[in-house]
Amino acid sequence: MGAAEKKLSGRDKETQNLSSRARLDMAVLKARLAARRPGVPHSLFLGLTARCDLACRHCKYSGRPGGADMPRALLRRLLADAAAAGVPRVVFFGGEPLLYPGLEEAAAFASRLGLFTELDTNGQTLSPARARALAAAGLSCAMISLHAASAARHDALSGRGSFARAAAAIKAARAAGLITYISSCVFSASPAEELAGLLAYARRAGAHGARLLAYAPPAGRDPLPARLAGRLERLSPEGYARTCALPGGGCAATAGEVLYCGPGGEVHSCPYAGAALGSAVRRGIAAFMRPRPAAAPAVFPCQGGRSLLK
Repeated sequence: MGAAEKKLSGRDKETQNLSSRARLDMAVLKARLAARRPGVPHSLFLGLTARCDLACRHCKYSGRPGGADMPRALLRRLLADAAAAGVPRVVFFGGEPLLYPGLEEAAAFASRLGLFTELDTNGQTLSPARARALAAAGLSCAMISLHAASAARHDALSGRGSFARAAAAIKAARAAGLITYISSCVFSASPAEELAGLLAYARRAGAHGARLLAYAPPAGRDPLPARLAGRLERLSPEGYARTCALPGGGCAATAGEVLYCGPGGEVHSCPYAGAALGSAVRRGIAAFMRPRPAAAPAVFPCQGGRSLLK
C-alpha cells in the first residue's frame, strides 16, 4: 500500500474534496490489492512517451523534445493484459505523459477495464481544465514531481518557473477531485530538515501523501535507499510519506510488486531499472510477473547498470 492509500484509509478533512468517483476507486483498489494472487504486481507503470518538456539535472529524459511514443494498439493491449492478470493499478509514466496524444482516451479505456489509474507527471501543463478532463475520463490519482519545498532549490534541479507550475498543478488536481500526492527525488546530500520541510509543504498544499525516491549512482551499491526508508519512519510514522525501499531489504521491484513497460514494449522491473527483462510485444506482460525471491538482492535494480536516472 502506498502513501496515498495509507493517508486515505482514515477519515480526515484532507479527503473531503475528493470526487465520489475517486473515493469509490480507492475503496475498490484497496480490496483488489488485498485479493492479489502471489506474483501479481500492485502497479504496472506504462512509459507512454520518451519526450519531456523539462530539463531536470537528474533524469535521463531531460529536455527531450522528440522520442518514441507508445503505439496506441500496444497501450490498449497492455491495459487489457494487466486487467486480465489481476493487476489493480496502472501508472501513466514518461518522459512526460501529459505530452502523449490520447491520454484521456487511455484513462477512459483503463477505467472501463476496472483499473485504478494514476498519472506520474511533472505538472508543468496540468491546468485546471486538463485536470478536470482527465478526472472526467476516469483518472483517479495524480503524482506531481516536486523536489524541494523552496522554488530556488526545485528550480535549480528542474528549470526556472517549474516550482510555481508544479504548485499550481497540485492545486488543479485537488480542485478536480483527484487523489493528489507529490513525487520527489532525494539526494545523498539532502539533510533531514530539508525532507521535513518538503513534507510540511506537501501537507500545507493539501497533498494526500508523498512518494520519495532515493537518487543513487547507476552502478554499485549505495546506502541511500535504506537510509531514506529509515528517515521516513521517523519523519512520517503514520505513513504519509513512503519510499520504494522495503524495511526487510530490497525494494518494490525486487519484491515483484511493480513492473514497467516502456514506449517500445521493453519491460523492466521498475521505471528506473537499467536492465530490461524482455519485450511485452512478443510475450505479453503476464510473462514477467513472478513471486518475491527468498532473499533480497544486494544491489537495487536502479544501481545494477545504466539507470533511467543519470
